[in-house]
Amino acid sequence: MIGIDLVFIPEFRRQMDAGGAHFLERAFNPSELENQNVQHLAGLWAAKEAVIKAAPEPPERLIDVAVTYDASGRPYGATESQSFELSISHHGEYVVAVALVVVE
Repeated sequence: MIGIDLVFIPEFRRQMDAGGAHFLERAFNPSELENQNVQHLAGLWAAKEAVIKAAPEPPERLIDVAVTYDASGRPYGATESQSFELSISHHGEYVVAVALVVVE
């Protein structure tokens, strides 16, 4: 399965500002919050949404999707029982992410 998500960064920033720390803690794992740059977090949000759309067994919460990076900076997604290859791209005020479930 493939999932895709597009985020308009100014709208994401408004959600972040309105929700504060509670918003961030409900969506992101502590390691994902080490970089709180809005463009970075919008990319993670898009990646998590893409994973949920691609997952044969989707998690109920964004925080249940972990986004990590390998040594070269390539992103990967994971849920409790599934792994995903990710692509995240930024352009202007938008970020798009695509997730592909890894079949083992």
